[in-house]
Amino acid sequence: MKYDINHEFVSISSQTATHRIILVHGWGADSNDLLKFGKEITEKINLDFEVISLRAPGLHPSGQGRQWYGLYPHDWNGAEVEVNKLLGTFKQFDTDQIPLRKTILLGFSQGAAMAIDAGFKLNFGLIVACSGYPHPNWVPEKKIPPLIISHGLFDDVVPIEASRIIYENVKGKSSKFCELLEFNGSHQIDPNLINYISLNINKIF
Repeated sequence: MKYDINHEFVSISSQTATHRIILVHGWGADSNDLLKFGKEITEKINLDFEVISLRAPGLHPSGQGRQWYGLYPHDWNGAEVEVNKLLGTFKQFDTDQIPLRKTILLGFSQGAAMAIDAGFKLNFGLIVACSGYPHPNWVPEKKIPPLIISHGLFDDVVPIEASRIIYENVKGKSSKFCELLEFNGSHQIDPNLINYISLNINKIF
């Protein structure tokens, strides 16, 4: 299946897919970074998934990897521009075959911030924010998708308080599935997250 979207991506496609997972990588990574993790999630869930891993448009300052917008210093104006572009890309994935309500959106770190900001404006089946943070002007919309937040207690890159802020902002407004998973780890994806998603998928879809 071909898509006319704003971003390059890699995929594990399926002509018979009924569900999709879209992956948004972190600062300094690239589209291949989360692909294996996305595949592991879909293998644990008894549904036919297509996996899409997006590539950030900007080159990381080190020359290795990509970025959604500049950090150190934070380019919040650039973040807003890229969130709007990402919103356009997500809308292109809202198809009759696989609507967004049958799509998991998962982001890590800067990718989680992007996923939260753009994803909350749409009707995703589930958003998963790993080791993320809210953009300064981010406010949850009235229609809030199901949400899983995961963050390491010993994260020295993005403090866990950032995810707690997201959780507190969403929990009071949401009538849907909303969980904060704190685990003994640093700036990483919790190895137990895959099992948690698969065990709770029936509450979501």
